[in-house]
Amino acid sequence: MGAICLQDHSDKLQSVVIDAQEKGAEITARGSFGHLAEGAVDQFFPPTVIKNVNHSMKLMQDETFGPIMPIMKFSTDEEVIKLANDSRFGLGCGVFSGSQRRAKEIASQIHCGNAAINDFATSYMCQSLPFGGVKDSGFGRLGGVEGLRDCCLVKSVVEDRWWPHIKTIIPKPIQYPVAENGFTFEESLVKALYGLSIGDRLGALVNVLKIISEQNWSSTKRKIDLD
Repeated sequence: MGAICLQDHSDKLQSVVIDAQEKGAEITARGSFGHLAEGAVDQFFPPTVIKNVNHSMKLMQDETFGPIMPIMKFSTDEEVIKLANDSRFGLGCGVFSGSQRRAKEIASQIHCGNAAINDFATSYMCQSLPFGGVKDSGFGRLGGVEGLRDCCLVKSVVEDRWWPHIKTIIPKPIQYPVAENGFTFEESLVKALYGLSIGDRLGALVNVLKIISEQNWSSTKRKIDLD
């Protein structure tokens, strides 16, 4: 295994292992540095397997990016999903199981940007797939169609479909100054467009038309009175 790119990161890996040991974790297997040539950089970190870890340890809360494998016990799929999601990071995961169906079910519930079934980090090798994380692991994607779109500037253009015969105007109840029933109008309009049932939508639509009709009548009446 090659050296760690940065000396500071090599020191960080050692610090999270020490922190875990001080909080009760135990190293069960560790590689050796081997024979380093004279003058070689001191940035080699041995592969390390560590057990009895918990989420109070920096090892389980930080993105270590190093050859460290922490092991936690779990009893149910629900518990392991909860443990995996108990992190402010979410770059990728690898789910291993003798059942492909079970592994995919677990992977679908882990909050991360990439998942591999019975493998690790293979999604990064598929350049046609978008790569990126969620939560504090960042946003945006590289690779795939989504990655190309991140390099684009998107412009939204809206026009009236049947212009000039039908033009979009601001309904009178919410024209400035907003009428007293302006909020009720907007609430009914949203329900008419996105109500959960046909009955809700029709009832809200009737209310929208009623408010507009009342507003138009009030405007006409004021005009007649002025005349």
